[in-house]
Amino acid sequence: MRVLEISGSSAAANAGLLVAQLDFQVDRLAVDELTNRFTEAQRVFFQRGKHEIERDELDLDDYDAVVEDVGIEMLAKHDLSIEEMRSGRESLVVVSLSDLGLIGPYAGWASSEITVQAVGGVLHVSGYGDEPPLKLPGNTAAMILGVHGATAVTTAVFGVTNGAESGIHIDISAQDTLMQHWTRHISQYAYAGTTTERAPRNPEGIHFRHTAKAKDGWVYMLALRAAWQKVADFLGLSEQVALEKDPNVQPWREMEAAFVESIASKEKYTWFSEAAEQGWTFAPVEDPFDIVSNPQNQARDFFEETDYQGRMIMVPGLPYRIER
Repeated sequence: MRVLEISGSSAAANAGLLVAQLDFQVDRLAVDELTNRFTEAQRVFFQRGKHEIERDELDLDDYDAVVEDVGIEMLAKHDLSIEEMRSGRESLVVVSLSDLGLIGPYAGWASSEITVQAVGGVLHVSGYGDEPPLKLPGNTAAMILGVHGATAVTTAVFGVTNGAESGIHIDISAQDTLMQHWTRHISQYAYAGTTTERAPRNPEGIHFRHTAKAKDGWVYMLALRAAWQKVADFLGLSEQVALEKDPNVQPWREMEAAFVESIASKEKYTWFSEAAEQGWTFAPVEDPFDIVSNPQNQARDFFEETDYQGRMIMVPGLPYRIER
């Protein structure tokens, strides 16, 4: 499979990167006004495994698919309208990635990463209660959009190759793809009529204490659908549980010091493995150096070296490799 990437943001750039890491050929169209939209760090990260080609080198007949996020006007400016790209190329797959879609009720609306996160449904649970919502870091919506773009490219080309489909134009919006990651909140509202509330800044109780300091670092604790008493017993706080006769009330003020001491008594990967036996997630929180040396990531060949200003640095890739 050979894919042409026309990218001006993290969306198509990430889609192209993922396809390239599946060992397919990805050519990125080199246009200065698009390349300049990326920071130097983004260029180092996204360009891996790709080839850059100039406009005068481009022959669309060489490609199985095109993934783009630059929009109709920019494509037309370079004589690459979707109609022109697909004209006479019945098998060509074109995947367009945008904030709000090229067609549909919001097509043409002004948007940005934070507005997409808002209309995609994530801001209502980010930040603290009684305070303004907080944007998720980085280009979260665009990166997720890129994952869906890579999926669309590979599956559509597979369908064409196997004779199940003809070439197609697929229009994907970040609003829609971000929503798919919040289905729990959507179904909660649809079936129960309730919404998820943001936690207060200084809450009390075990279920609000998601992050705590273990013996060798921080651990993020998530025990879904578990009674607080069961979590307290797991943490060795049985005596504190017995202090309160009302099963709906946590004696948090009496329990907090023992809770902190208990979490600090074990290493974060010990908590991780013991909680997994309960079906819970006690995820180790790691800094960039921990992630690079993480034994699971090393075993999966998750990191690869790339040249950055004359020195080799480690950058993340897919957590698996495709056997060919």
